[in-house]
Amino acid sequence: MTKILTILTRRRAEKLQRSVIQSEDEEVRYRPIEWPLIQRLLRVLWPFRRQYALGVALGVLMVVLEMMSPLYMMHIINYVTAVAAGSGPRTPHAAQWHIVWIVLAWGATLGVSLTLQRFNILIMTRAGEAVQFILRKSLFEKLQRLSMSFYDRTKLGRIISRCTSDIASLREINVWGIQQVVVNLLMMFVAAIMLCLTDWRLFLSICWLGPVLYVLNNRYRTKIGFMYQYLREWFTRVSTNLAENITGMRVVTAFNRQEPNLSAFNSLQVINTTNNVNVARVNGFYQPVLELIRFIGKATILVFGGYLVVRGYISTGVGAVVAAFMYWDWFMNPIINFGVFSNQLMMALAGAERVFAMLDTPPEVQDLPDAYPLPRIQGHVKFESVTFGYFPNRPVLHDISFEAHPGQMVALVGATGSGKSSIVSLVARFYQAQQGRVLVDGHDIRHVVGKTLNQQTSLVLQANYLFAGTVMENIRYAKPDADDSQVIQAARDIGSYDAIMMLVKGFDTEVGERG
Repeated sequence: MTKILTILTRRRAEKLQRSVIQSEDEEVRYRPIEWPLIQRLLRVLWPFRRQYALGVALGVLMVVLEMMSPLYMMHIINYVTAVAAGSGPRTPHAAQWHIVWIVLAWGATLGVSLTLQRFNILIMTRAGEAVQFILRKSLFEKLQRLSMSFYDRTKLGRIISRCTSDIASLREINVWGIQQVVVNLLMMFVAAIMLCLTDWRLFLSICWLGPVLYVLNNRYRTKIGFMYQYLREWFTRVSTNLAENITGMRVVTAFNRQEPNLSAFNSLQVINTTNNVNVARVNGFYQPVLELIRFIGKATILVFGGYLVVRGYISTGVGAVVAAFMYWDWFMNPIINFGVFSNQLMMALAGAERVFAMLDTPPEVQDLPDAYPLPRIQGHVKFESVTFGYFPNRPVLHDISFEAHPGQMVALVGATGSGKSSIVSLVARFYQAQQGRVLVDGHDIRHVVGKTLNQQTSLVLQANYLFAGTVMENIRYAKPDADDSQVIQAARDIGSYDAIMMLVKGFDTEVGERG
């Protein structure tokens, strides 16, 4: 991989990106993540608000208990210091038991926190996975309703990417997103207050780092948001190219296109790798800077705190400095966590934008509000001045008019691309004519319920598609309620019964995908 990146410089990769973008049919959009997108994602989570609320409450209580650790440590240090100075209990035995009781109380606090963590994980995971289930279900339902024109212009890889990687990118946010925001903000707020209450001078010595962190986070979020949108788009292009080559592998092999196809795929891979490296480059700067700020804060507390203790300005002694040191760590941990969370959030929002865009895609052919069920049909098909094109500005059929009466056999003859398949697709209402009408028994099929039309029509394709399953299941596909005898009779009617019975298990023979 290093060798590939060395050969293809960044300028070459950018040039390749521009050339591929110009050849794509889908425009790449780069814009900041917008609040309406976050609101929509929150609306998907809303039905599970009780589970999320309970999980967040447990998470908050867990963090509050964990943040008591510096108090226990401060008390132990100050007590031991007092004993060493001769101001504690008279016997060592009493001092030991005092420390033991503090440690036991500390352990009990952490034990309760760990128990809450277990239930928190279960509750949040169940809620988040339920949201993932709904999103996948909604997306699949949408794909079942979209018109054929959508599948004509949308590449298979893009559709698969929406249903797999884009949905998967949402999981961490759907499971832990709300808790991450609430708990980390609470942790920062409580840590800042406790730091101030421990010693206000130590608090003031490091509070100037707050504006630095704010500016740094803002610049990081803006830059990484654009980069993740870009990254998701190019990953989709890789998936699209992969799906296209696998689907057309017979053609690829027949025409010896393996090497050119590999070259094209590797070019996309180089761009995808370059994009990932660019994201890593930004993260590789951001995370070390956060750690540097954390170190500066720790060093400031130790140096300034040590000065205050030596001068006698802190009445609570070394324990206060140790507690302040730990609370600064508690304050910085959420900010560093937000860095990781920001990566997940930006990746998720880039995926959510694409998922919601598909969910918002309206079917071009759908039932009108006043659509009525189509009565039992006799088979009288009539085209009245029909003009149709897969792209409206490029008609395939021009002012076509003809009739096909019940029982009449009609053959459509013409050159490739003359519109024969288009006429059949219009009768099945896979597409909508731009002009004219298609009538079945005098009913304009635009005004009937599409399901009642499809239930009464059959389409025998030139290349039949077989699904993974048995022969019996494939024949039953169009009529799921048909019993075995009806399936066998259908096979006899079309003359395939003998061929099927010659298979190893007859009608129970498993066929692979696409037959």
